[in-house]
Amino acid sequence: MKTFLIRLALPLLLVATASADWVIESNVESPKANGVLTIKVKGDKMRMDIPNERIGAVTSIVDTKTGDTLQIVHAQKAAMKIDGEAMKKMVANSRDKAGFKDGDANEMKPTGETEKVGEYDCEIYTWSNGTISKKFWAAKNHPQAAVLKDLEKRMRSGFLGGIQMGPDTTTLPGTVIKTETTSPAGNTRSIITSVKEQDLEAKDFEVPEGYQTMAAPVPPGAK
Repeated sequence: MKTFLIRLALPLLLVATASADWVIESNVESPKANGVLTIKVKGDKMRMDIPNERIGAVTSIVDTKTGDTLQIVHAQKAAMKIDGEAMKKMVANSRDKAGFKDGDANEMKPTGETEKVGEYDCEIYTWSNGTISKKFWAAKNHPQAAVLKDLEKRMRSGFLGGIQMGPDTTTLPGTVIKTETTSPAGNTRSIITSVKEQDLEAKDFEVPEGYQTMAAPVPPGAK
């Protein structure tokens, strides 16, 4: 499981303001996960809930300042703690295996194509680095475009900005509401379907009562 949920969610972290809690739902299709991905954002905490084809419902809770992460497998009532340094190492290993290059990592190219996603007119952009390529559908007429871009900028200024596995889509002239990713692991598609402001409880970002918590193995090179 490791960084899968975080890599999946990075293109979707497009909603919040400093004083509000937000819930974002997306339809996701991938080799490992199919269904509704729910992201909850409260202050510096982010929670991702998604069904997993092999092990059932999985939750990932991230402190976006420190990178400290909880990976929770509900069927086993088990949680694994991963500190920020270990998470950086995991993502660095994933980047190396994917053949990432830092030079033109943020270059996105317009295709000149347009397509409607739901009720929003989108311009399509492409990006590739190493063995990973992506397509982005950017909507100019999304009613929460300013709010969506604000969150992504805030997230990229913190821990998550340092472990990104894709370009900075805040530079596009629209809000990305659909993403398709192609990699050796398979194809993933995600479409944002709902964005709503909602008061969230602090306990939503903690390990549920009765679950066993353990520390993750420390990867080589991490303290």
